[in-house]
Amino acid sequence: MAERGGRPPLAEERGQSTVEYALVLGAFLAMAVALAALWRFLGQGAAADIAARAASHGLGAGTVSALQDVLLY
Repeated sequence: MAERGGRPPLAEERGQSTVEYALVLGAFLAMAVALAALWRFLGQGAAADIAARAASHGLGAGTVSALQDVLLY
């Protein structure tokens, strides 16, 4: 196949699109796996347990009085 107008043959352009397709497909699959892992993590209640443990450390006697001051202002 002869080059037209100084442009490379179409085979190189097809190769580039194949590489781009593979990169996009890989990124999409990685995103889908990450979302599935997040869904499973949230579905098991692990996130709620972590939030409950963190909240229990933050609620001391001084915190309740500070919240009352803020809310009553």
